[in-house]
Amino acid sequence: MKNIIKATIVLGAAALLASGCIKETFPTGSTQTKDQVSKQPSAIDGLLNSIPAAMVSTGTAGHLSSYNAHYDFGIGAIHMATEFMLEDIATLGDNPYYNRFYAWCMNQAQGDIYISCAYFWDCYYPWIKACNDVISLIDPETELAQSQSQLGQALAYRASFYLDLARLYIPKENKYIPIPDEIKELTVPIVTEKTSEQDANNNPRAKRSDMYEFILSDLALAEKLLAGKSLGYNTPNLGVVYGLMARAYLEMGADGDEGAYEKAITYADLAISTSGKTPLTQSEWQDPVNGFNNGAANNSWLWGIGCTSENFNNICCHAAMLCCEGQWGYAPLSQLGLNKATYEKIKDGDFRKASWLDADAQAHAPLAGSAADGKVFLYGNDENPAAKPYESIKFRPAQGNCTNYTVGNAIDAVMMRVEEMWFIKMEALAQSGKLPEAKALLKQFMDLRVLDGSYSTARLGDLDSFIDEMFFQKRVEFWGEGILIFDYKRLDKGITRGYQGTNHPLAFAFNCEGRSPQWNIVITRSEYQSNTAIVNNPDPSQFTKNWTGAE
Repeated sequence: MKNIIKATIVLGAAALLASGCIKETFPTGSTQTKDQVSKQPSAIDGLLNSIPAAMVSTGTAGHLSSYNAHYDFGIGAIHMATEFMLEDIATLGDNPYYNRFYAWCMNQAQGDIYISCAYFWDCYYPWIKACNDVISLIDPETELAQSQSQLGQALAYRASFYLDLARLYIPKENKYIPIPDEIKELTVPIVTEKTSEQDANNNPRAKRSDMYEFILSDLALAEKLLAGKSLGYNTPNLGVVYGLMARAYLEMGADGDEGAYEKAITYADLAISTSGKTPLTQSEWQDPVNGFNNGAANNSWLWGIGCTSENFNNICCHAAMLCCEGQWGYAPLSQLGLNKATYEKIKDGDFRKASWLDADAQAHAPLAGSAADGKVFLYGNDENPAAKPYESIKFRPAQGNCTNYTVGNAIDAVMMRVEEMWFIKMEALAQSGKLPEAKALLKQFMDLRVLDGSYSTARLGDLDSFIDEMFFQKRVEFWGEGILIFDYKRLDKGITRGYQGTNHPLAFAFNCEGRSPQWNIVITRSEYQSNTAIVNNPDPSQFTKNWTGAE
């Protein structure tokens, strides 16, 4: 690959500050500031549009400019960082440190003094500030349809951000690092359009119950304001609001809130019926041009955020890290793929299995680009290595373009698919004592994936076996999409990367029984130094030894 400089990677804090090894090309434009848009005729539209723009912009958190951190590209980076804390994405490349998320892969430098710890905070709170700027300008009692839509969208964005933060930062019990009693119910500080600077300097972490009350109040108002409004998939619409409610109530049900599972079922159904969305077909899933990169090309995505050449550079963006068929960036070098043990458990005949190459590194779905591009991907050339067994072809470069990064990097980040609502409903049904209904729904869903009808739930005789199977199918369904950390954390599932025959690099191959303490994200030092009311989560770094290959 062109512009590669070979370098020795030093692990630990210094590694996080190391410069990238691929030449960067920076965009000429980025997101608009409040001062800029306030001088334009559609000031509020400009502020509102700056939110999704910031979510997919290279350098959105300032980590690229300050630390030369090549993972700094917003919501796609957050999704990847959380996926690398789990089991199913294996880094297959000969040098695993081309995976610029190695700190999260290794559970190193996750304490409050490190930039990897700070990334979530440094993204979400500026985005929340942008929401608050919009919310502060609109009277919630307005009768203007445009203003109602603007306010409803801003509230939904804010609710989504706080829901992610609450689930990431609330500490859950695990078998490795004790959780002090005083933080067991704490999420993150709530900052609204009414929060003064003085208040922000003494703003404690909200209790779980208060945070969910706040999130649901934003969503309830957004529901009212967005009712009857026609909005596309690239902004929060009414179906998305219901989907966010379903996510929230599922978490609340797991925490023991009475009636929450029933509400999760109700809102999952509303998200499906209101949106009119349907699960991806085989042709949509395996589309070499639009597969998992274009929400307009299918009837599954409730919500996706588009990225344009004004928002990314050539290597510090989602596609350059994730789309292995692209012939630029880190993806063809890190060679991300599926955990071998997971691949081997997927039923033959399940068309999702073709999202990854087989054990002989052969594709069972159409490849992106031209025949020559496919040959480069499979067999390599002077610039790119040959494909590895189980390497991913799930996320395609935009327009199937494997050679031009200005085209291929412009992918949509998937935020919510209708399939998630099916899984929320299944889990809520099972957990509320309706196992037969949950099994029937899982069977109905899997018949859309195993098209010969041979999938059976007959072996799932109790709640535990059902949850295990449902969770496995959800892992296959949403591999790489950034929502699975919440399932692992909620369901107390563990990690098994180290085993005989593993395809994870040994540097990343640690195992844990049940929840990883890494999933209790630590609040960055910059916040608790300015906010005197913060009580932090324990540092999870290096909580367990790596698998050595001897077990």
